Amino acid sequence: MHRAPTWVTVLATQTLRLTPVTAHDQAVFWVQMAVLLILAVGLGRLASKIGQPPVVGQLLAGVILGPTVFGQVWRAGFNWFLPSGQLVQSSLLFAVSTLSLAILLLTVGFETDLTLLRRLGRPAGWVTAGSLVLPLTAGLTVGFLLPSSARGPSTSPLAFSLLVAVAIGASSLPVIAEIVSHLGATRRDFGQITLAAGTVNDALAFVLIALAVAIGSQGAVSQLAKVIFGLLVLGSVGAVLAQPLVDRLLRTARRQGPERGAPNSHPSLAVCMVAAMVAAALVQLVGIEGALGAFVAGVILARSRFGDAETFRFVAQLSAAFFAPLYFATAGLEANLVLLRHPEVLLVFSALVVVGSTSKFLGSYWGAAIGGLPRMERIALGVGLNGRGTVQVIAGTVGLAAGILDSGTYTAIVAMSLFTSIVTAPLLRRVVRTWEGSPDERRRLDLEARLSSQLMVSGERVLLVVDQDRAGADALRLVDRAWPDGAGFTIVTTEAAPEFRNSHPDISATRSLEWRSLDRSQLAEAVATELKLGYGSMVLATELIQSETGSGEGPLDRLLPAASVPTMLVLRPPGDAEAPVAATGILVSVSGARASRAALEVAYSLAERDGEAVRLLHVDTSPRGLRLLRPDRLLYRRLLRPQRGQRAAQAILNQAIGMSTAYGVETRADVLANPEFEPGLVAEAAKQGLVILGVRMVPTGDGAYFGAAAEALLHSVPDRTVLVALPD
Repeated sequence: MHRAPTWVTVLATQTLRLTPVTAHDQAVFWVQMAVLLILAVGLGRLASKIGQPPVVGQLLAGVILGPTVFGQVWRAGFNWFLPSGQLVQSSLLFAVSTLSLAILLLTVGFETDLTLLRRLGRPAGWVTAGSLVLPLTAGLTVGFLLPSSARGPSTSPLAFSLLVAVAIGASSLPVIAEIVSHLGATRRDFGQITLAAGTVNDALAFVLIALAVAIGSQGAVSQLAKVIFGLLVLGSVGAVLAQPLVDRLLRTARRQGPERGAPNSHPSLAVCMVAAMVAAALVQLVGIEGALGAFVAGVILARSRFGDAETFRFVAQLSAAFFAPLYFATAGLEANLVLLRHPEVLLVFSALVVVGSTSKFLGSYWGAAIGGLPRMERIALGVGLNGRGTVQVIAGTVGLAAGILDSGTYTAIVAMSLFTSIVTAPLLRRVVRTWEGSPDERRRLDLEARLSSQLMVSGERVLLVVDQDRAGADALRLVDRAWPDGAGFTIVTTEAAPEFRNSHPDISATRSLEWRSLDRSQLAEAVATELKLGYGSMVLATELIQSETGSGEGPLDRLLPAASVPTMLVLRPPGDAEAPVAATGILVSVSGARASRAALEVAYSLAERDGEAVRLLHVDTSPRGLRLLRPDRLLYRRLLRPQRGQRAAQAILNQAIGMSTAYGVETRADVLANPEFEPGLVAEAAKQGLVILGVRMVPTGDGAYFGAAAEALLHSVPDRTVLVALPD
């Protein structure tokens, strides 16, 4: 009697089992990974030592391990290492290569600055057009002129010419990104234009590859329509939904993640990886290389208000150490340069190199000239966009599989991409070695370098907590003047500052403002959670309450433990505001502590914006002298013969003065003897418009203690005093 299948039987028949890989195949795969990585990293470091980007050594590692060298020297070992006709083995290696390319382009997307590209819009557009029109036209011409014996079994000259045009006309985004990054030029104007043009080059190249394959298979119209329609739909939907969705995911991940600075704290890492994979899948479904989707994901992630710079750096380090070497070494495996000894293959190779390099340089140069770029930048773009590799390997592989190319032409294309990539790196280095860019570019780069190394004042978002209207107004004016244009502010107010949102001072129109209203009793917990979302610094503006044991209590005492980022405190007494301070100038008490350096950053940034001078004071703890001494006077340097403490004081002041040169700020430095430190500091502070002091915050339970100097200043000149502290 026939029995109906039970639910257990039904589920068992629907269970998916992964196809197992034999122990031998797994062993070969792990050996491949280890050998490729060891040789790629080793040759990449060797290339760096001789002034070449690592990508050159990584590509050569693949050539050495491929049929060009290893296959000629030890045939049996080569057949074991790279067995021909083994689908499983080839698929494993291809999967790793594809993933490596996606992660590599994800990190390139992190470095792409759309704001800067918009500013460079006209030059970038002309360079992109010039780098494509002339080389693609030249490539099509060469494709039709090459002998028919260079084609594969496919009988379509147009399909063959399109692939040749792609090989000649398209730059390789991964290769040029590696070259530009190794030169430290990613933030340079020409570097950003190169990456933008390379992105468009790659996108158009994959469309042309799909079109060539369609023509070869007699499906050109339908395939091209599919690609164009898919791109339009994907672009339209992505423009509306992608950024808000990524912002929401990153915000949630960071809120639920560990505190900033905690070990292994990369709460947004999973979001980055998932975004890259989803974007790659969608772009692949359209008919374009999926790794370009990972690049777009990187751009969107980096633009997010909640992007985590530490996570981006972690992914970039992982890519540089593992994925990039593996990808480029695997790409080098594809080349069998032995075939170049055949005259016909050598002819195709020579034509590709000469026409490709010349047309790419001239097209990029002319585009840059029309865009109004200076001569050296035109040359740098013409050289940099000659980097080839990824697109050419993909075009060659697809063309060979589709019967459009023969093995000789495929080898010529891969060899041409290797040759141009290897030559591009030293040529570009030679061009940019002594050329620092335009004055505007140098100023922008200097500012970016300065902001990236600073402790307090940076381009990251600022969290401003306002618990008193008067303190909040002073704090907002200070951060608006001290922080760079474009840095956004998130302003959190409590019921103790009811009028601040409606009556706050006017600030720069470039600021992005977000507002929050929180209950004072839950302020500490809410601020700790908010800080997880990514802030470079925090400003606490609250009421100063004098006590016998400390300088602040109440909300300040609750907030101090939550300060996991550099913090500036603006504390103002209760009651009406005092009359405006008539004095000008900024006073900073200087020590060797990191908090003192952070205070100097605030002071110098304000002085740079307002054109004021900065007075530097240092306490000499040595017993000599009970008077104000000038360290630049001969009497101090020679006659008094400074002791060890005095020499240290002079070194600390010299370091502070050296910092001021980057800001172009005038300084005056003095040493104050220790016994008269507090009254001397207060007396000097009374002559200045603002006093900034680096302190260490110590919550005491009934207040917050900032040290004797801060106590004296807050007692005597509270309306002129700002405290700066760093987390422990």
